Amino acid sequence: MAEKEKKEKKSNPLFDLINALFTSREYVYGITAETAKQNLFMVLRRLAIKYPVEANVFNDSKVNPLDVIRFWSDYLYCGVAPKWIYTSVASKKKSKDDITAADIKLYKAHNDMTDAQFEDAMRFFGKELIDEIKAERDFYKKLNSGKTNEEETD
Repeated sequence: MAEKEKKEKKSNPLFDLINALFTSREYVYGITAETAKQNLFMVLRRLAIKYPVEANVFNDSKVNPLDVIRFWSDYLYCGVAPKWIYTSVASKKKSKDDITAADIKLYKAHNDMTDAQFEDAMRFFGKELIDEIKAERDFYKKLNSGKTNEEETD
């Protein structure tokens, strides 16, 4: 009988590098210029969660990626990687409260909004707009099908 072998988790060089910024200066100073160049964008993107201004300063194609990675290591080294580094950007489960493309389409149609107007509204009033769409999604669906609350109560 063959024994089940445990699958070892393959390490991801990007997450190893991000973790090393906080925990291992030796690892950071040992990476190659090519590795730094390949991972700089994603490192800056992840660090922009907590340090948006600093990350934006280094978001330039003329900087030396290896020097930027080493700077971040010197700046962030504390021995332990903080929990916010491992925050997921997207959820794999879709909540019942999430709005769909159909909900957005109905909202834009009801309010005579263009795509550009909707994008502007999302940029300035994102949470409020999503809450409004969630609160009125059933109304928009009923309105689109030709029924209103007054017609249902009669």
